[in-house]
Amino acid sequence: MFWDTLSMIMSDSDKQRPMNVPGAILAWIWPGLGHLSTGRRRRGGLIMFGVLFLVTSGLLIGGFDAVDHRNDSLWFLAQVFSGPIVIVADLVNQLLIKTQPQEQRVLLVGLSHVNEIGILYIAMAGLMNFVAMLDALSPWRQGDLERRGETVES
Repeated sequence: MFWDTLSMIMSDSDKQRPMNVPGAILAWIWPGLGHLSTGRRRRGGLIMFGVLFLVTSGLLIGGFDAVDHRNDSLWFLAQVFSGPIVIVADLVNQLLIKTQPQEQRVLLVGLSHVNEIGILYIAMAGLMNFVAMLDALSPWRQGDLERRGETVES
């Protein structure tokens, strides 16, 4: 009964709209870019600001040690959805910081709870961008946005 009602509500064009896979990929490469590529500038800008603010804050609070795929692999799974920025931060951590002698490394990494807060910020950024990627993946039309009161800037 539910599926019959749903199929009556959806028009044929709704059933055949393709998903926006390139938009989701662009959203991973740079947060907000998937929405910007489809003309949803305001939403894309807000996503970009939010994700990049959380990643930058996490790196400033916890240091580059806040992104570590070897020691914090479960956290890294959430963080990697923030895009290549996190992969570059992990490379900086593994190649530049972890190779330093212990005495110098102490000056470059976040300590204890401060480091954990940085890890959490970057993980939240990754999860937030994952939701944005799903939103960029969903197909939309001009009429869909107008019904919600949103506008598309060309």
